[in-house]
Amino acid sequence: NEGIPVSGRVIATVLRADGRIEEQVVEKNLVMNNGMDYLAVFQSTAPFSVMAHMLVGTITTAATLTDVVGSFGEVARVTMATRTVPNSNNVLFEVATFAGNTNGITSVSIRELGRINDARSGPFGLMAARVVLGTGVVLAASDFLSVTWQTTTGSRA
Repeated sequence: NEGIPVSGRVIATVLRADGRIEEQVVEKNLVMNNGMDYLAVFQSTAPFSVMAHMLVGTITTAATLTDVVGSFGEVARVTMATRTVPNSNNVLFEVATFAGNTNGITSVSIRELGRINDARSGPFGLMAARVVLGTGVVLAASDFLSVTWQTTTGSRA
């Protein structure tokens, strides 16, 4: 039985108020058991809720397939601005933006990012994927963190 490879990549960009890119981090992320199950359900039936939210946290423990929301050092959660799958493509692009002062995450070292299906902060929802940044990013009050989450569900070949 051949499995379909699932892979992901996260691009986290710190933007200054004038639009200048201050810092950009690119990391591979681990799609966990819940995320793989969700992809399977999503492809066969209507899901009970869409993985339309991203969160940021402070925990530096490596991502594992069994991670759950409660293990996250969550400091902010937002609804994704866009979720797109280009025509004839097996790559899902999801984009979310966090604002330093607006989301209350100034002077905090952001070390982890996650995709989740619940808008409420705290131990709610299923976390589909998580990444721990090799280097933490810190936002000033007027900074933005733009996150592009890219998930490839397998080959079309």
